[in-house]
Amino acid sequence: MVDIEQSLLRLTPEQKSTLKVLFLARQAPLAVDAVAPGLDEKVGVEPRYNHELYTTLRELGINCTPCRSLDEFVAQATNFDYVFTIYNRSDFRNSEIFVSSHCEKMGIPYLGAPPNVRGLAEDKSFAKHLAKSIGLATSEWTTYGMHDELAAPNFAGPYFVKPRFGAASDEVSIESIQGDWPGLKSRIVDLLGKGKEAIVERCIDGTDLTVPVLGGVRPMVLPVMEEISDLPAGISTFRQKRQLDKGRVRRVFEDSELEKQIRASVQNLSSYVRPFDYIRADFHLDKKTREPVFLEFNIGCNLGSHAAIMQSAQHQGIDRHCVIEHLLAYSLWRQRRTTPGAMQ
Repeated sequence: MVDIEQSLLRLTPEQKSTLKVLFLARQAPLAVDAVAPGLDEKVGVEPRYNHELYTTLRELGINCTPCRSLDEFVAQATNFDYVFTIYNRSDFRNSEIFVSSHCEKMGIPYLGAPPNVRGLAEDKSFAKHLAKSIGLATSEWTTYGMHDELAAPNFAGPYFVKPRFGAASDEVSIESIQGDWPGLKSRIVDLLGKGKEAIVERCIDGTDLTVPVLGGVRPMVLPVMEEISDLPAGISTFRQKRQLDKGRVRRVFEDSELEKQIRASVQNLSSYVRPFDYIRADFHLDKKTREPVFLEFNIGCNLGSHAAIMQSAQHQGIDRHCVIEHLLAYSLWRQRRTTPGAMQ
């Protein structure tokens, strides 16, 4: 693997002093000196995470202006040199690629990945097809769209159903596990009624494994993290990920031989989904066979100190300021807004 600490990038003092960054997030702080918020009863840890990330950028010496609205983003974007966006979804279809598409149109560099790469990540079925084509194990799956006939999958249950598009475990709860077709059909109909296409996978009993990757000339795969949930099949729900429900813990994955295999497979996956500033690849470790089964990969995933990327980096001896500065420095270089000489 790459010597990660030697591969991290930095901005020069001049770049830091002149760079104007728009910080785009749904819960961006409204004031520079805003106090860190507590856990929100609806969106959980999100406001605290947004505050922490904004504060980290300012502590790095970055001139950073907060923005909470897509309308304001469109109106203000051309006044900035860079859009540090963690605004991942809104209330319209394909909203996940809106910010990147607009930035591409306006010629403004931004955090994440180009719209086509982001679109692949947001489509869990397409991502599985890619993973399967390069030799990664996947469980059986099928999809249901607005005009599809609602017929039972051609594989046996138990089943796991969730939205086909989007991230953040939207709509994932204990009811996402269904043992038979009548129950599964009811969940599919519910999702379709909300305007959300569904993906159905064979539900595997096990634990989640998540593998963070930092972008670079050669992407840097961080240590694998294991996420253990006390829910059936080891699933992690939306409420757990927002820290609204307990019953989920994360730790460094301890199987060194299997970890080497997983990191190598994610390094290979990374070569097919570039360019990106950072991603996270998720697997489910089959409790019986010990086979890691690919679930999805995410762009724009959580960068908070409570999240897998930062905890994995910390295990490697890298603090969050170094991670955030690297992402910003690499992203600017990748989009040709700094010279290679800025790479250290």
